[in-house]
Amino acid sequence: MNKFTNAAIAVVVSVFVALNLYLMFSEKSVIPKSVYVSDYERMSAKEYKEVLPKEGLVAPAETFTVYTNDSNTIDTWLVQEGDAVTTGEELATLQTEQADGQRAVWESEKEALLTQQSTIRSTISDLESGDKTNSSNSSKSDRKQTDDDTKVELNVDVKVDVNQTGSYAQAIAEAERDLADTERRLKVVESQLEQNSSNPALISPTDGVVARITSESYQPKIIIYSNEQVVETYAEDEEWSKLANGDPAVLNAKGAEGTLQGSVESIDQVPATPNEFLDAYKALADKKVTNPLAYYRVRLNANGEEVPAPFGTHVNTVITTNVAQNAAAVRTKWLTNAGKDKASVWRLEKHGYAASAEVVTPFEYLNRTVVTEGLAAGDIVVHDKSIRDQESAPRVFFPMPMDMPTKAEWKAFGWKKTFKVLLLKQP
Repeated sequence: MNKFTNAAIAVVVSVFVALNLYLMFSEKSVIPKSVYVSDYERMSAKEYKEVLPKEGLVAPAETFTVYTNDSNTIDTWLVQEGDAVTTGEELATLQTEQADGQRAVWESEKEALLTQQSTIRSTISDLESGDKTNSSNSSKSDRKQTDDDTKVELNVDVKVDVNQTGSYAQAIAEAERDLADTERRLKVVESQLEQNSSNPALISPTDGVVARITSESYQPKIIIYSNEQVVETYAEDEEWSKLANGDPAVLNAKGAEGTLQGSVESIDQVPATPNEFLDAYKALADKKVTNPLAYYRVRLNANGEEVPAPFGTHVNTVITTNVAQNAAAVRTKWLTNAGKDKASVWRLEKHGYAASAEVVTPFEYLNRTVVTEGLAAGDIVVHDKSIRDQESAPRVFFPMPMDMPTKAEWKAFGWKKTFKVLLLKQP
């Protein structure tokens, strides 16, 4: 009988202890627990920067093309590729007997370009006023006839399509790019018409350098780079949304001494048109992109200074896209519920409990995420998987801090002094 009683008591006690252990330490237990946490950091505030390294090229601020519509019009070329030219300087003399016909072409083109300029400005004005009625389609093609029956076909189309679900900003950007191109062409034509008709020639519309001469074609032309320089690069895919006009940049041209401070001057909102600078950038960047059209021209200036390098020089650029003052930085893998610019972290409260805190996370820095709101200098952020499994904020405890002296310090201090420090009460 005593054996049976002892066995029954042992079973009851074991069940009681097991039940209590389950109620205390199961995942659904409501009893507060203490969690040992070895990973923790005290936050400090400092400045963090998000930067975007890019390959750039020294490019002209403006490019002008001077041409004639007939290869027989050119009499003598007066310049060569690489020559510096000034506004009004003669580039090539024209055949006298062909000059009147060429002048008629320029006059017709000027009239068409002025019409195109007015049309584009009107289109931009309509887009900026937010006219989102039906699709807007403005197209103009001019065909002019001179008094001497000279017919001129001009490629001066203006076409901007915007529907109600389209992007007006992109349409305006495309129209502004067309306007800039039209005004450059108009400047070239006007400079040709201002010359003395008794001594016909191709005239330079700007101060610059002759970049290229195409003489052996049905339409001879000279491409002139303006003296004003910019550094040209291209934003790819998601990079476009990170950049803004005025972002500071550091420019380092190959072969030049030192670096220059600059800033972002302009960012195109439409894909870049194929050109030699885009081809060179793709070769330098050597980066695979998912969308072959997602190259957007970005221009930087050196804050008014001239880059001490010729056109086409490779320039390493570092653009600062984001700056956080007095911000903290948390290890990225410690974040929970991470989303766009928001996340949560476990922060130690003043009573020793780990509580979830919402934080604002604008960008990453190395293997950390910068926090601008939700944490302050001195806050302690903890990380342990077991914290997430608790129903309520648990109390946490850390490993005992230990600072073990080195062997040399042991010898220098001596065992007697060490014994006194450890065991004896100091006065």
